[in-house]
Amino acid sequence: MGIARRTRWGAAAAAACVFASAAAAQETDSPLKSVMKLFGFATHVGEPADFVVKSRPEKETDYIPVFQPPPEPARKVLDDKGLGKLKGDLDSVEKRADGIRNAFPPSAKAVAEEKAQQAKAAKKPAAPASQ
Repeated sequence: MGIARRTRWGAAAAAACVFASAAAAQETDSPLKSVMKLFGFATHVGEPADFVVKSRPEKETDYIPVFQPPPEPARKVLDDKGLGKLKGDLDSVEKRADGIRNAFPPSAKAVAEEKAQQAKAAKKPAAPASQ
């Protein structure tokens, strides 16, 4: 009978832990939280660091509905001149990255090996289609 009684008390304590409200568990004076701390299942959450407090917004942000499309960008569409300038900038960045990549020996070796494999694959005749 002692084992059955202990089992019932254990089940009741487990149910109290599981079904206790989250708000009650967060209170500092909560007996449930004190017991949970005693067994190592809960901890005391301290104040956030100063940089965290400073990085948070002053007021709560507005709720953004899930299915609402985001607002359109404020800047205007690029014309042909602006688009050409953007493409030129991207090309110059690509050329600079190629120069850096070619100056790095392992990268140059990998590019050479890849080109050799592509050339080998291109020379290999295609298998005839079975009918």
